[in-house]
Amino acid sequence: MPHSVVVSAAAVAVVLLVVTAEMASVEAGDDCYHLSKNFKGWCLYRDHCADVCWSESDGNLSGKCRGFPSRCYCTTCPHRQIRGAAPGTIVAARPPATIG
Repeated sequence: MPHSVVVSAAAVAVVLLVVTAEMASVEAGDDCYHLSKNFKGWCLYRDHCADVCWSESDGNLSGKCRGFPSRCYCTTCPHRQIRGAAPGTIVAARPPATIG
């Protein structure tokens, strides 16, 4: 029985260490992102995060779900290099307006 307690405690310690490291990397990693002030709950949909960010400030260009638990971070830097985009690609900051 004591062996399983030690293994369980070690597993909990590893999980806490990973979660703490992930949160620290998200918080300190990039000056182009800041935590949304108005987004509530877990960030599951990037489009919803972006909508909340746009409504917060004209300086916010988009939004992205980051970290664990996933939270909404607003993007403030123009023409960010998007992972997976071809070099020199300009990514539209806001989607075009729709009528209807």
